[in-house]
Amino acid sequence: MQRHSFELPLVLDRESGEPYKRQIGKQIEWLILSGRLQPADRLPSIACLTSMLHVARNTVLGAYECLIDAELVRGEANRGFFVADNVPRAAMPTPQLPTTPRDALATPSFGKHFPILGSTGVHTLPPAAPVRFDFRIGRPATDAFPARRWAALSSTLLRQMSHAVSDYTPPEGLWGLRTGIADHLAATRALAVDPEQIIIVAGAQEALHLAAAQMVRPGSRVVVEAPGYAGFCNLPQLADASPIALPVDTDGLCTDALPPGPASLAYVTPSHQYPLGVTMSMCRRRALLAWAARSGACIVEDDYDADFRYESSPLPPLMAIDPSRVIYVGTFSKVLGPGTRLGFMACPPHLVEVMARRKALLNQGCPWLEQAVLARLLERGDYNWHVYRLRQRYRAQRDVLVEGIRNIWGNTCEIVGPGAGLHLALRLPLHGPDARTIAHGALRCGLRVYTLEEAACRHGEVWQGHTLLLGYASMNAGQIAEAMTMMRAVVDRA
Repeated sequence: MQRHSFELPLVLDRESGEPYKRQIGKQIEWLILSGRLQPADRLPSIACLTSMLHVARNTVLGAYECLIDAELVRGEANRGFFVADNVPRAAMPTPQLPTTPRDALATPSFGKHFPILGSTGVHTLPPAAPVRFDFRIGRPATDAFPARRWAALSSTLLRQMSHAVSDYTPPEGLWGLRTGIADHLAATRALAVDPEQIIIVAGAQEALHLAAAQMVRPGSRVVVEAPGYAGFCNLPQLADASPIALPVDTDGLCTDALPPGPASLAYVTPSHQYPLGVTMSMCRRRALLAWAARSGACIVEDDYDADFRYESSPLPPLMAIDPSRVIYVGTFSKVLGPGTRLGFMACPPHLVEVMARRKALLNQGCPWLEQAVLARLLERGDYNWHVYRLRQRYRAQRDVLVEGIRNIWGNTCEIVGPGAGLHLALRLPLHGPDARTIAHGALRCGLRVYTLEEAACRHGEVWQGHTLLLGYASMNAGQIAEAMTMMRAVVDRA
């Protein structure tokens, strides 16, 4: 089955002196020979790679020509480049990724006998009065859901496999969906996990609950980001644990502040930090993993909106660097919608069985039909097409929002995290009205924006008071432009 790869996890080392053409070719060769890319998979166009990697067109063309000469890739006129049909498979090391010493990869002893606790959902309270424009955070466009395709697949599955409704699904999830997710992670995130390591959950929140229930007990030390996601920050308190909030700057979690001594868990959002949107640097990723090895901590890596990057290729996930200490959490809420209640967690092998048992005790597995439909979307390439179209749309909507912000504040404000995700953070100028004043004034005009205090926890002194969060996915470009016109009037009156 042909898959369409609109994005590849390629990272260029611009200081190594090695030609970019060779770096691109070697990384694509590894993706092919290691099985991340399958025969007949369609590769990104020259224009796409040129834009993503910020290199010349001839550089990408030269890399593809070398791969064609090596009989790993074939080109078709007016169609593009594809992985060759007969490619030998070989076990190859991951190029250019930092490695962890073997003694640090020993099976950790964390999380053996902790009680199961309840979970909590996190919702922003509705406004007192209806609003016309709402910069909701983490909500995809309602009209972008592939309703017709979803309905057609649901109908077909109900006709052909209606008997499945009368039985329990496996608590770890349908095998076809777990396989599809493993393939998707390999092709888009260079994350090699077996389908057995994937557990399907009812959204990322359930995965966070399962991880906290397994790892955290009274008195445990748990590292969280400040500001951070309240959906996890509140969980340690339920177990009478001791959360340790570490500040976040433009390079992500400040690893210099990591506490010495033992710890149970660290929760991070390295790809697009919630709520600020910054990306954790490679240096700090290494430092965090080294600390986890010393402290015996498990790391929960929440990659909640990994499918949406607009400017550059993503850095490798923490789990790709140290697969023994990281639980990788993903969700389909940002692509399809929170109403589907589908997500996944990729666990280290030694944690798979206990997490599956906890999932079974919690709710005996996720609904069959939604899992089966999503598995078909992944298998047939519909999901990748949908993500590609959304990425183009959301990039355009983000550009309208950024333009509106600049028209109001110019260069006196700082826009943080616009390169990925579905929202950005706006640091207001210190000499003007603060975030709460603007948010209240906007709400009176039927426009809703969010302060850091509303949408996050443990806000941090640097960001508190003058930071607004604006989601740009749930409104179209025209609505965003009109909303920013209203925002200008709000700021002028403040």
